Amino acid sequence: MAPPIPEVGPEITVGVIAAIAAFLTISILLGFFMRKKAKSFEEWLVGRGDIGPLVTGFALVATYLSGWAIFGNAGLGYAYGWSGSWLIGTTSVAGIALCLVIGYRMRRYVAFGVRTVPEMLRVRFESRTVQALAGLAMIVLLIVYSVGQYKAMATVWTITTNTPFYGSLLATAILVLVYLSVGGYTGTQWVSGFQGVLLTIVGWTLGIAALIWAGGPAEIAGAIGTQTFTYPGGNQTQIFLKDYTLPLPPPEGLAFPGVDYVGVVVAVFMFLFMATGFPHNIARFLGTRKITKREYWMMLPILVVGGLTPLWIGVVGLAARTVWGDSLMAANPPIYGDSAATYASISAGGVPLASLFAASVFAAAVATLASMVMVMATNITRDFIHNAYPKASPKKLLRLTKLMLIPFIAIPLWWTFTSPPPILSEFMAGSAVAQAGIFFFVVGVSMYWKRATKWGAIATIIYGLTLTILHPKAYGKFVGLYHWGYWALLLMFGAASIYFIISLATKPIPEERLEKLFPARK
Repeated sequence: MAPPIPEVGPEITVGVIAAIAAFLTISILLGFFMRKKAKSFEEWLVGRGDIGPLVTGFALVATYLSGWAIFGNAGLGYAYGWSGSWLIGTTSVAGIALCLVIGYRMRRYVAFGVRTVPEMLRVRFESRTVQALAGLAMIVLLIVYSVGQYKAMATVWTITTNTPFYGSLLATAILVLVYLSVGGYTGTQWVSGFQGVLLTIVGWTLGIAALIWAGGPAEIAGAIGTQTFTYPGGNQTQIFLKDYTLPLPPPEGLAFPGVDYVGVVVAVFMFLFMATGFPHNIARFLGTRKITKREYWMMLPILVVGGLTPLWIGVVGLAARTVWGDSLMAANPPIYGDSAATYASISAGGVPLASLFAASVFAAAVATLASMVMVMATNITRDFIHNAYPKASPKKLLRLTKLMLIPFIAIPLWWTFTSPPPILSEFMAGSAVAQAGIFFFVVGVSMYWKRATKWGAIATIIYGLTLTILHPKAYGKFVGLYHWGYWALLLMFGAASIYFIISLATKPIPEERLEKLFPARK
C-alpha cells in the first residue's frame, strides 16, 4: 500500500516562510547595494561591465534553471514517466556550455553602445527594423515563458502554506515587482549569482534524497514500468509508462514531445539551441568584464554542474510516481502532477529540505521572471522608443522602464489566472522551441557569421513568430499540425534554412563596417 501524500503542518509553513524570507533579505540587500552604484540608465541595465566569471557563471545557471528546470521537470517525469525524460533535458549541459562559447562574444558589442540583445542586432545589421522586430518577438515569447514561472512559485507557496492558489499568484507578482525595482540588471546579476549556487546545491541534494527515498534506481525502474498514463484531472488510460516513447492517442498525444522519436530528436536540438537562443540568458554577457582564458575555463564546470540539475529534478518526479502512483494527477487543480516535487521534498527531507526547496523554486522562478520582465520592459524603452527617438532623455527612459515593469508582470499573471497550464514544462516547451529557432541563429550565429544579412534576420523572425502561432495546441490544428515533433522541426530547421538562404541571396553590410565587428585576430 502506497504511503499517504504528506499533510502540511505548521512546522513546514514556518520553515518555508523563514527560508524564503532569508532568501529575499539577501536578495534585496544585494539589490539596494548595487542600486546605489547605478548612476545612469545604461548602468541600471548592464552595470559597469565589471561582472566577473563566477558571478556571470552562476547567474547564467540561475536564469537557465527556471521554473521549468528546478520545479516543472518533476511534474513532467511524474506525468509521463520515461517518455517525459526527453523533455527534462537530454542535452542541457551541451546547450548551456554552447551558450558560454557563443554568448561571451556578446560583450564585444558593449563598446558600440549596446545595452540590449535587439540593440546588438541593430549594430550587427545596421537596421533599426531588425532591432524593433526582435524586441517584438522577445515580448511575445517571453510572456508565454513567464506563465510557467508564476505557476511554479504559486504552486510551492500554495502547498506549503495552505494559501489559495490564486492568492499565491498575486503574492508572487508583488514579489517580482519589488525585486526588480530595487536592483535593476546589476542587482539581479549579483542576486542571480547567489541564486545559482543555491539552486545547484538544493537541486542535486533533493534529487539524491528522492532517489534514496523511493528505494533506488531498480525500484524506480520497476515501478515506472507498471504505471499507466493519467491525464491531468484523473482520466486514466491503459497505456503503460515503461516505454521510452508514449504512443498517446491524437491529438493530445501528438502534441507531446515524447510521443515518438521525431519528438525525441527535436527535443535534443531544442536543448542544444535554446540556452543561446534565450535572450535573457545571452544578455547576461553584456555586463561581463573581459576575462582571461583561465577564468573562462573556470566558468565551464559551473555550467556543467548546473546543467545537470534539471536531470536530478526529473528523478524527483520519477521517485514520486514510484511511491504514490498516479494519485497526484487528480489532486489540487490546477496544480495536478506539478505538485510532485514539493510533496517529495517534504517526504524525503522533512522541514529542512522542503524549506530549502521552496526557497529555491522562488529563487529560480523569480530570477527568470525578473530577467524576462526586465528584457520586455527595455524592449519597449530601448528597442522601440530610444530606437525611434535616439535623443530621448535617459532619465525619462529609466522612469518609463520601471513603469513598464507593471504591465509585463500583469499580462502573464492574468494568463496564469485564467488558463494555468496543467503540466508546466510541457507548456513552456512551446516558447523554448520558438526562442531556440529564432534567436540561436539571428543572434548567436550572426555574431560569428559575417555573411548574415538583415533580410535573413527579418525573414527568420517573421517565420518563427508565424510558426509559433501554429503550435498544435494553438492554431496548428487548423492547418493539420497536430504533431509536436513535426511542428518543432518545421520551426527550428525552417528558421535555420530561411536564415541561411535569404542571407546568401542578399547583401551584407559593407566590408569596412564588418571589419569593426569582426576584427582580425592578432
